[in-house]
Amino acid sequence: MRSRTVTTPIAADRPIPELAGVEHRFVDLGAGVTIHVAEAGPTDGPPVMFVHGFPQNWWEWRHLIAPLAADGYRVICPDLRGAGWSSAPRGRYRKIDMADDLAAVLDRLGLGPVTLVAHDWGGPVAFIMMLRHPTKVSGYFGMNTVGSWLKFDIDFVRHLWRFWYQIPIAIPAIGPRLVADHQGRFLRVLCRWVGASFTLPEDDLRVYAAALGDGDHAVATSRWYRRFLLAEIVPWLRGEFADARVSVPVRWLSGTADPVLTPTLLRGYSESITDFDLEIVEGVGHWIAEQCPELVLDRLRAFFAYCRAPECAR
Repeated sequence: MRSRTVTTPIAADRPIPELAGVEHRFVDLGAGVTIHVAEAGPTDGPPVMFVHGFPQNWWEWRHLIAPLAADGYRVICPDLRGAGWSSAPRGRYRKIDMADDLAAVLDRLGLGPVTLVAHDWGGPVAFIMMLRHPTKVSGYFGMNTVGSWLKFDIDFVRHLWRFWYQIPIAIPAIGPRLVADHQGRFLRVLCRWVGASFTLPEDDLRVYAAALGDGDHAVATSRWYRRFLLAEIVPWLRGEFADARVSVPVRWLSGTADPVLTPTLLRGYSESITDFDLEIVEGVGHWIAEQCPELVLDRLRAFFAYCRAPECAR
């Protein structure tokens, strides 16, 4: 059995919500980066890593953790740097660095390859991790997200307005104040809009607002967006990762009612991925894991089994 050594917890004044069967550890990666990991399931089970989006943290996966752990999977849910109960160090919050955090966590835990599951911001971070560390990944399942391949054309320009909310978040001083509001007013407006007919439950919003209410984490969130808008999106559009090819199975699940991350952004993915499939779910908004947990669980079980089949071995 692999070691389950736990480092000294951080942010003890912000209690972590309890979920039956879940254990918590803090993995010190050095340079002021400590990643909180929630995990469940047998230590020798096939590892699956879930990567959350904004404004969420590991708690996003609460409906999926217990069933998959009961299936025998080792479920690993890290908080990205600057989110949840991970540290929020000073820095640029490049997606490449955040992707390398995930790879380093796997090294510290002695795991790999893993099947990746990602939503929203977790999507490009996990996707870049797969491109930079291909031997650590056996499959990728994205939900209402994008990878790091963006196609710049008239259709992309036509959809740019959908990212309006990123601008106020990215502005220094203003963004952190919006995000850190303990009443979560900006978060509620944003969550209602992207959720269409479904919004996150009030109890969950309180969990996310409390985690972001820490000043350092609010600043980190602003830097996530500012780095993307000012320094990352242009290289992505110019094809920074255009030559990368993916040989592991990749699946996408995307709701049509998400006003931001539309299937339009996924054009051309099948040209660079050997085994790719996109499923569109009618009437579902951005919060697909919370709105349709049974549907997501069904698709994940099928995908995990597929990735473990002998014909998928590389």
